[in-house]
Order: sequence, then structure tokens, then C-alpha cells
Amino acid sequence: MDEQIFFAVNGTHNIFLDQFLWLVTGKLVWVPLYVSLLYVVWRNYSWRGVLGVLLMVGVCMFFTDFLNSQVIRPWIGRLRPSNPDNPIAPMVHIVNGKHGNGCGFPSAHSANMWMLTFVMAHWLRSRLLTISMAVLTLLICYSRVYLGFHYPGDILGGLVYAFLVVLLLRWLHVRYMHFTPVTPSRQTWVPVCVIVIILMYAVIWSV
Repeated sequence: MDEQIFFAVNGTHNIFLDQFLWLVTGKLVWVPLYVSLLYVVWRNYSWRGVLGVLLMVGVCMFFTDFLNSQVIRPWIGRLRPSNPDNPIAPMVHIVNGKHGNGCGFPSAHSANMWMLTFVMAHWLRSRLLTISMAVLTLLICYSRVYLGFHYPGDILGGLVYAFLVVLLLRWLHVRYMHFTPVTPSRQTWVPVCVIVIILMYAVIWSV
């Protein structure tokens, strides 16, 4: 079933989606979003809050990125769909000649983006920002399947993994740091606008 869903997504390709999702899945294009999120945290919690967010994200990324890529994925050993060693690789639609190497369960892109979404929901408590981040994360996760880097199951595994990691750190943060969120949070519209602008740029660049 996982392979069937993968081919249903990967097989519906065209030139526009190739370029649009290739840009969306990149890391550097979202740097302005990360900066805007830190700005909003600073506006609501001062520099102490920024350091707290950076510490929480750093600890989360140790699990969702480093530990994931160095220990969990090699241990599980599920090849990426477009990995040349995978028997289905010749049937996978490849964009810009980029094959996925190594193993892909769980997806680090999925885990990292869902982690960031959950962390921002914990700190800023903004429904608009949380929904916008969730929609963006779903789009990025879709791009990973479309581009042949992950099965849908890899994406789901990354979501569950990120949720468990953030849930544990959130409990520790509230229990031992006596965290009280600012309600309502100020200027959460800034990163939402940044998301919209970057997506508009990606659409124009892909046409």
C-alpha cells in the first residue's frame, strides 16, 4: 500500500510541479522563515525566550536529525525509493537527476518540520501561525514523496517521531522551567506573511 500511494504521488508529475516542489523542498529558501520566527519569539519573550527556543530546537534536532540519520535510519535500513539499490528505482520519476541515497525511514525533513511546528505551537499559541506552519509542513512532506526521496510511511514515521520528542521536551519545559506562554502572542502574522511570500516566489519562479 505504501508503494502504491508513493507511485500515485510520484507519477503525477509535470514541469511546473517539478520546479515548484524542488524549490519548496530546499532548506536555504526557508531561512527567512526561521529568522522571522525568532523575531516573533524575541518580541514576545525577549532574548531569554530566543535562547530557550534555540535550546529546545537544538535538543529536538539532536533526536530528529543527527540521531535519526546516524543511528535509527541505518538500523531500520529501509532504502529510499529512488536509491539506485532499490529494485523500484528505475520506475521512480527523478527531478534534476537527484537520486536519494541511503535509507529514508523515518524522514528527517518530516521530523524536523513537524518538530518546528510543534515547538512554535508550544511557545506562541497562535492558531493562525500553527495552521500555516502545518500546511507548509504538509507541502514539504508531499514534495519529499513527489521527488522520490521518501515513501509516505517515511513521512508518517517522521511525524510520529517528532511528536513524541517534542511532547517529552514540552512536559519537561512546563514541569521544571515553569513555562507560562504569552497569550495572545504578538506579531505572529509576520512569519505567516513570510510563508506566503516565499510560496508566491516559488510559483513565479516555476512558471
